[in-house]
Amino acid sequence: MPYPMVHFAIALELCSRTPSSSFLIGSIAPDAVHVRGDVTRSEKGITHFVCEDRFPSSEVLKERCQYYLNLNVETNWTDYILGYFAHIYADIRWTETVYSNFEREYQGEKDEIRKIYNMEANQVEFNLIKREEWAEDVLNKLYVGNAYSIEPLLTQIEVNQYRDIKLQWLRNKNNEPQITPIYLKVDVVKSFVTKTSHELNDLYKEWGIESL
Repeated sequence: MPYPMVHFAIALELCSRTPSSSFLIGSIAPDAVHVRGDVTRSEKGITHFVCEDRFPSSEVLKERCQYYLNLNVETNWTDYILGYFAHIYADIRWTETVYSNFEREYQGEKDEIRKIYNMEANQVEFNLIKREEWAEDVLNKLYVGNAYSIEPLLTQIEVNQYRDIKLQWLRNKNNEPQITPIYLKVDVVKSFVTKTSHELNDLYKEWGIESL
């Protein structure tokens, strides 16, 4: 799965370079389940609408997204929900493309694959922070984002707590692995962000959502 800065990069392209703070916090909200501790794969799957180890179909995503959108007409809520579902779609596409390619191309020790992936994904986070002019503004917006409870998946407290944890981690330069990614290269990430944001834009239009 892509890490927060990749989700934020998608948000930038999807929202004409000006994602709201609510969209940004929504775009990491599904992973807030991690604040509960050592969650199982199944528990994480619930917040991502995974069923029997299968990603949700476009039809399921559409039905769930429209259900939550209809619960509240406030703009902040709408942005939050659209960010939430953008996260899920990006996770699906990353797994099907970038991560699938990583597994196929990986040439290291088998028991090191997860460690190498995490190191490269973490480096991608810091590369985006250092290279993208929007990074600081996005992190500042994230700080003031309005989180909401999404029943029965996550509470407002959990999402806010996760946001704070991620911000603290991203702002600590000591967390940067200081490596040059072999697999998650700059062009791979950029291509994914551009393609996924275009796909999401088309998908939201199909769902009757004309502007973000």
